[in-house]
Amino acid sequence: ARFCISEAEILLALYNGIKECLVAEEKAKPTPEDIVKSIEELKPKWPDNITLQCFDRKYYDSLSDENKAKLLECMNSGIQNPDSSMGCYACRPDDYETLKPFFKAALQKYHKVDLSKTKHVTNWDITKLEGVPEDQKLDVAKLGVKENLSMRVRTGRNLKKFPLPGAMTKEDRVQMEKDLQKVFDKLIADEKFGGKYVSITPGHPSFIDKKEYDSLVKDHIMFKDMSADKYLLDAGIARDWPFGRGCYISADRGFVIWVGEEDHLRIMAMAKGTLLNVVFDRLKAAIDYIESLIDGGCAKSEEFGVVTSCPTNIGTGMRASVHIKLPNLTKGGSDKNAKKILKPLGLSVRGLGGEHTPIGVDGTVDISPSARFCISEAEILLALYNGIKECLVAEEKAKPTPEDIVKSIEELKPKWPDNITLQCFDRKYYDSLSDENKAKLLECMNSGIQNPDSSMGCYACRPDDYETLKPFFKAALQKYHKVDLSKTKHVTNWDITKLEGVPEDQKLDVAKLGVKENLSMRVRTGRNLKKFPLPGAMTKEDRVQMEKDLQKVFDKLIADEKFGGKYVSITPGHPSFIDKKEYDSLVKDHIMFKDMSADKYLLDAGIARDWPFGRGCYISADRGFVIWVGEEDHLRIMAMAKGTLLNVVFDRLKAAIDYIESLIDGGCAKSEEFGVVTSCPTNIGTGMRASVHIKLPNLTKGGSDKNAKKILKPLGLSVRGLGGEHTPIGVDGTVDISPSARFCISE
Repeated sequence: ARFCISEAEILLALYNGIKECLVAEEKAKPTPEDIVKSIEELKPKWPDNITLQCFDRKYYDSLSDENKAKLLECMNSGIQNPDSSMGCYACRPDDYETLKPFFKAALQKYHKVDLSKTKHVTNWDITKLEGVPEDQKLDVAKLGVKENLSMRVRTGRNLKKFPLPGAMTKEDRVQMEKDLQKVFDKLIADEKFGGKYVSITPGHPSFIDKKEYDSLVKDHIMFKDMSADKYLLDAGIARDWPFGRGCYISADRGFVIWVGEEDHLRIMAMAKGTLLNVVFDRLKAAIDYIESLIDGGCAKSEEFGVVTSCPTNIGTGMRASVHIKLPNLTKGGSDKNAKKILKPLGLSVRGLGGEHTPIGVDGTVDISPSARFCISEAEILLALYNGIKECLVAEEKAKPTPEDIVKSIEELKPKWPDNITLQCFDRKYYDSLSDENKAKLLECMNSGIQNPDSSMGCYACRPDDYETLKPFFKAALQKYHKVDLSKTKHVTNWDITKLEGVPEDQKLDVAKLGVKENLSMRVRTGRNLKKFPLPGAMTKEDRVQMEKDLQKVFDKLIADEKFGGKYVSITPGHPSFIDKKEYDSLVKDHIMFKDMSADKYLLDAGIARDWPFGRGCYISADRGFVIWVGEEDHLRIMAMAKGTLLNVVFDRLKAAIDYIESLIDGGCAKSEEFGVVTSCPTNIGTGMRASVHIKLPNLTKGGSDKNAKKILKPLGLSVRGLGGEHTPIGVDGTVDISPSARFCISE
């Protein structure tokens, strides 16, 4: 009601309505018998739901009313979500004992063990296991792993003195977090750990805001918001979010403790490397220390080992995993084939953010031994080591042969007429090549094969590829740049005075054209060093060495008053290394290039491999001259300014390039026929892009650059958003425009 009722009566009606709601809600609450009937109806329909399948009516009827209620509480998530695999969660540390017949049946069914013949045994000592290398070092570099892996080992612990998360009240959660502060204070004071504790409990002294929380989640340090997880909500685990939730983070970010997730504590050690013992030994030492500090100790069962909320984790509570690249087993961007091959080997395959999350665009997956129970901690670590060995064997077997790749090209070619790489593949030419050059050609074509929606799709991998594989690249260049190379060739010329249509004073000042405000002007070009492979074929060592070799060039620039400034690197361990915060700030300011490791096109081209090694940026004192190192070309050199006189950035770039090229040992790669050599054939010739940011509110009416592109493309102009291709235009109609041509046109 709104009319013929007073404001005061509306408020009272709301109060009384809430009272009636609560009465009606209580009446609608199912009785224990209603729940049992629901279980019996669901059981035959959901054969894979372990909770439902392990419910025994006779056992249930034998329980006291108190224990009947406890059992139904533990089963609730599986009843409410019959598509669950396990579906039950212990709610008190002693539930595995109190409700042993039910949990024993569930444990046997899930873990595929016979508990009448075996029991869980704890053992962290790998020296007593068969199959461990003589030096007891589980170093995956010995297995052929060529780069550092992201390694993580975690386990769960629950405090004896509190209910498990499924039965905790809000007050329990807050009190437990408060009680644990003394443990974290000890860790923070210990030089082996240090760091800090952060909380998302409102009012907590170490409370962090949403921005910091989201940043920690993104970095895989903090756990995700559980309040949207229906399975955990129905288990009672995600209730009262975000109270009693937080995270201890060591100073080196290599040791983390989650508080208030699925278990009271999720304790994990992380590192980048190849020696699995590093994270395992750190976790073991930390657990021993932490357990000694916890008042009342942690919940353990003589028969079942470490007590966890979910029976899937009981025993060790441990998951040991690595992120490893398996591009052949994950072809097509799916982990389906990897799971099919690795599951029989006892390995779980996940995405990089956990279950039901995407794999890496480069084929990186998270693998771990599946077993947690009736296997020791040491055996899990050895299983991971042996699992990695099996992965590498399976990955090699899944590698396509050259003939497989050619067949794939021939199948794709008629389906993707706009893919220049596929359209320029000539089987007769391919067959005429040596095996070495066949392999080179397929390497150059790989991105276009793996990503058939590409426009160009091929990338040169060595400075001489345009010569060695000239028939292929010549066809691609002609098709993309719409030139006939039998009638024309690329000519380099930086002198505007010799061109028709240049103003008498030779000043290309757009103010004369009616531009009333300063424009953001940028001219950039690419250069590649002769002495290194192009980025697509570089090893990690090549990238690091090239950055090191270039330091003398940057030192000269820094010492020159016309340039000054600094060099910054994102290569771990580099003397000029910058942290993520500074890197993100430079990206936001359009000074530094974006993280390439998520770009599938560049990953498949080999260009984005080994990120962030060998990547950096020289920045002049006035921020008007920048050199990117290790992006799509070895060097992306650019001059920027605000103004109306285009000559300013053009002349500065030309003078700088002449100086820089004179300093580079061995010089830069150039072709007599094709000009400046670049990785991508779209940039070859000048390697140059000259652009301005200009307001075109009428051509971008409605916030889209669609009309601007339609009108300006026939004029030879490209239109982009302010952050590059596929990014938004400015809200005021500002767009980035540049001449499209790079090749068979002079600077």
